[in-house]
Amino acid sequence: MPKSDLVAAVAAKTDCSRVVVENVLHQALITCSKELWAGRKVTLAGFGAFCVFIRKAHSGVNPKTREAVNVPEKRVVTFRTGGRLRKLVENK
Repeated sequence: MPKSDLVAAVAAKTDCSRVVVENVLHQALITCSKELWAGRKVTLAGFGAFCVFIRKAHSGVNPKTREAVNVPEKRVVTFRTGGRLRKLVENK
């Protein structure tokens, strides 16, 4: 579902204008992004949690040349589903 469809669906359910819903969603995503950038966890009860995970440096192989390469440490965002979301998806 694209962001525009999500905005339209929420606007229809809440009797708010699409502009208001889009602004609220935009600010929520910015706030979540800033929290993750700072290394903090973002939890939405029943839906899930976004966390920053540090993937350690390791050695890898370039598939084109079969040459060994060093892959540096990097931060990645992970998502763990909440119980209600997991049950909803499993019972489809």
